[in-house]
Amino acid sequence: RSAWAVNKNYENQNGAVCEAGDVGTNIVSSPKQDDVKECLNKKDDNGGVGKPSGSGSGSKDDDKSSSSGSNSKDEDSNEEGDINENDSDENSSDEDTDEDSDASSGASAVTAQLSAAVAAVLLVVIRVLETAVSQDPAQVAQAEESDIFADRSVPTQIRWMAIITLKNGIDKYWKRSALHPIKLPEKELIRPRLLTMLDEDTTSVALQYCLVVAKIARWEFPRVWPGFAEELLAQIQAIATDQSLSAARRNTMDNNVLYIMHLFVKSLSSRTLVLERQALRQTTPLVFAVLAPIYAERIAQFHEVMLRNQNRISDSAAFFAESLPLLKTIRYCIKTLRRLWVFGIEKAESIPAGAQEFYEASIGHQAAFYDLFQKLTLESSSIPDDYQVVLRKIVLLYGKMYMDFQKYHAVRFITMPCAKQIMQWYWQQIAAEAPRMVATPEDSDGACGPIMEPLLIQGLELYKNVVKNFFYTADDNNQLDDEVKRCRQVIDGEILTPDAIAKMAELLMFYYIPLKPKDLERWQDDPEGWMADEESDFWNFDVRRCAEHLFTDLVSQERDRLAPELAKLVMQTDEGATNGIRSPVEQHFRREGRYAALGLCANDLYDHVDFCKWLGQHRVEESPMGVAKWRMAWLVGKWVVVKFPVDQRPHAYTLLLELARSDELLVVRIEALSSLMRCIDDWDFDPEQFAPFLQPAFECITNVLAKVDMPETRMRVVNFLSSIVQRMQREIVPYAESIIRLIPPLWQSAAGENMYQTTILVLITKVIEALGMQSTGLQSFVAPLVRHSADLNDPAHVYLIEDGIELWLILIRNATALDPSLMELLQLLPGLLQYSTETLRKVLKVVEGYVLIDASGVFHNNGLAIVEALHALVSDTNLTTRATAAGYNTLNTIVQCVPFEAGGKAIVDSNVLWTAFTYIVEKKEAELALVHHAGFLSRIAVHYPQLFREFVLAQEAALAGTFAKNWVDLFDDVGNVAQRRLFALGFAVAIATTNDGILEALPLMVPVWNEIMSDTGSSLVYFSDVDDDLPDDYGEAVVAENERRRQLLNADPAHKFDIKHVLADSMNECERLNGVDRFHAIVARVDAADFEDFKNQLS
Repeated sequence: RSAWAVNKNYENQNGAVCEAGDVGTNIVSSPKQDDVKECLNKKDDNGGVGKPSGSGSGSKDDDKSSSSGSNSKDEDSNEEGDINENDSDENSSDEDTDEDSDASSGASAVTAQLSAAVAAVLLVVIRVLETAVSQDPAQVAQAEESDIFADRSVPTQIRWMAIITLKNGIDKYWKRSALHPIKLPEKELIRPRLLTMLDEDTTSVALQYCLVVAKIARWEFPRVWPGFAEELLAQIQAIATDQSLSAARRNTMDNNVLYIMHLFVKSLSSRTLVLERQALRQTTPLVFAVLAPIYAERIAQFHEVMLRNQNRISDSAAFFAESLPLLKTIRYCIKTLRRLWVFGIEKAESIPAGAQEFYEASIGHQAAFYDLFQKLTLESSSIPDDYQVVLRKIVLLYGKMYMDFQKYHAVRFITMPCAKQIMQWYWQQIAAEAPRMVATPEDSDGACGPIMEPLLIQGLELYKNVVKNFFYTADDNNQLDDEVKRCRQVIDGEILTPDAIAKMAELLMFYYIPLKPKDLERWQDDPEGWMADEESDFWNFDVRRCAEHLFTDLVSQERDRLAPELAKLVMQTDEGATNGIRSPVEQHFRREGRYAALGLCANDLYDHVDFCKWLGQHRVEESPMGVAKWRMAWLVGKWVVVKFPVDQRPHAYTLLLELARSDELLVVRIEALSSLMRCIDDWDFDPEQFAPFLQPAFECITNVLAKVDMPETRMRVVNFLSSIVQRMQREIVPYAESIIRLIPPLWQSAAGENMYQTTILVLITKVIEALGMQSTGLQSFVAPLVRHSADLNDPAHVYLIEDGIELWLILIRNATALDPSLMELLQLLPGLLQYSTETLRKVLKVVEGYVLIDASGVFHNNGLAIVEALHALVSDTNLTTRATAAGYNTLNTIVQCVPFEAGGKAIVDSNVLWTAFTYIVEKKEAELALVHHAGFLSRIAVHYPQLFREFVLAQEAALAGTFAKNWVDLFDDVGNVAQRRLFALGFAVAIATTNDGILEALPLMVPVWNEIMSDTGSSLVYFSDVDDDLPDDYGEAVVAENERRRQLLNADPAHKFDIKHVLADSMNECERLNGVDRFHAIVARVDAADFEDFKNQLS
């Protein structure tokens, strides 16, 4: 049933209760053979292989070595044994078939082995179930005590399945917050037995066992199981002192217990709670007291083995077999101690005994191990792969310790006595490997590429963090504390001396930052991928890019010292700079290094270098794989944003467009277009100056788009095309047809690439903006793209909706008429109005744009749905006042544009009139919010007076009176002159009624009318209602909708109507409806002075 059966009830998926421990899988029926095969072959949830090794050969830590080009940081991610790390890829004993067997016999053998495994599984399951359901208490107890994974008489596959099941069960049920968690008595049953299987020698089972122990310790320590660290250390000491153990058994137990310790410390180091950090600091001295002597002893033993075999190390199988277990123990010790050194020691005063000795001795040990690795790599062809992997990882683990120590304790790193020795050793390796960095496969010595590239990356990063580090600089007051002063003394006097800085800059420039042979190989194999890597932020995965960052920081921090010398060097002609150098390869790399330095340090050299003059003196030459051409295009892009006079820009355009021709290498053409894009995006870009280059630029872009395959590259080129269209405005009209012809194949190539599709939508938007009213003919072409992007039933809308709505809005704004395909898109608007507040504003502008073009046509079939969606919007109490105001603004536009015959019924049927009326009557919201409801009713009263009067007349007098009073009270909260006039006109329309509630508010309305009429200039004030997000200086691009809005504004009754005539007509109508006597009785309620003023104003 399980690894450790636990007497517990758990529910299966059907609700049935299964007796026994859920740390296993509930078995409700006998499994079929195919089901068991699948179970044996599938991976566990941590990636473990389905067929573990039955022989236990190999080691769980002998995982695959990373490639030399990978970052050293990756070395510790999987192989280091994270608690969630993947199981080791071990070879199954079931797979050891004879190579000469044919396919049929191999298949038969596998089938037979699987059948045997199935039978074994069933026998064990049946045996455990029989004892578990027995009536004999002794047999039941025996079933509860059954440790299947610990029973070595059980087949390895079953043991492995048991320990995997245990691990998954602990993941799922150990926490108290889990559903059906393991109870405390059962945990107490499991916990003491955790450290009883340290001698497990089957690799796959041992690995999962270690993970199980570490997972439980992670949750239990230090609150529930505070003594775990002491117990584990006691086991380590017991194994070390037990003389009765055989060498093989001791190595196995050492590996298992040290691996558990490593997992435990790694997990504890990542915790951030105060109690756990304190527990880590308390555990650190204990661990160092035990592991540091073991580490020193294994180092001494390894040294003895080397001395005994010093004359035959490279080809001695005995040496490899004898020293490999020592290396594994050393590796586990380093993995644990390096984390404790960084995270377990808070202050320098609290360094435990043995810790500083371990750290100071580490650089010597690292140097010795690296020397051995070099010797074996260069001299021996028979070195075992697992031995080379372990040795390589040991060397890199020391570097990780230095890098983490520098990252978290920058000051202590520099003030340690061995800091200078560490930095010097790393620089020695960087200098020693420099010739190999620029070596080619054709070199006579065959030395091409570094021996251990991650080691060089570690060294370059260490120096980069010393050259430019916040902790080594003065504070805001330009003052240095004592520790920083000590750091500066060490750095300036021992590490970065003037002579060292000069040599470092020269070495980096001529050996590390030039493009390498492997770069040229990638140019041929994957030029687009190489360019994408160059633009990425993962610079610390590559030696060259890491060296570029170090070189840039070095020149920036030492500008006064390095910039003049560097300027002299880069300003030399190619002939002068390479004078005396005979090798063409060396000449090439020196030139490439000078060019790279000129571009990388443009921000520091602009006062010392006249780049335009330099560009005129250095012609583009042929070089291996077009390196010089690529570098020249790259240089222009670097300098154009730093210092490139506007009058010299045409020279840059000419050069870049020549490099982007179809006969050049693809990587050169892409870089040329990227630099041209930087020129166009620059603040000093002059569209008129670039106009003569438009045609060749479009030709180059079209040719590159036809050549590239990666979506990322296509996106870059399309974005560049969008930039040209945006900056050139109307200048691109002659080329618009050519651009539009590119869209169908681009869209087809972007199928499934949503981010790529967004760039295409942006391009079309820019083209329509530039075309202005001439874009009307593109409506049928663009409408399907808008539907695909904005249709909520299309899954792609999640990624495309914002750009699709933006395209839709620009298309409507520039339209002079509505194509039937655009009219069909109206069906999408009701859903979009309820979709998201992020797109709401633009969707509302789309509705307004439709109405401004063809109000009657829009409302013929879709009016009611649109108004109902707007009603739901303005009545949503969860929205902000600004969103409600935007919704009412669109409703006001509809009322202004749509005739009563077309829009009146939709207004009534949608119930929006009653909603606004209710808000004002109840007056539950703030006045600033109620103003928008009242403004809409005022707009209805002015444009649909008959509808408004009928609506008010249908209300009870008391309700209408409350409405009228609150409506008039809101007048003082209106600040806009036109809106105040609109309110006054609405009051005037409302008074022509027989509803007593409205008529009772006449004394409140008269002062409002007097105020409006006394403002002699108010009837002449016109306010701008043009959308604020339209660019004011974009020529004809938005003139179509601007003109429509101006016409709408001119026709607004708030400006067009003379309020005196409206008031006179309304008062006469009120008198006619109510009769003379009742009218005079109503007027008598008005204050005499106000009414006299009112009459004088009217006359």
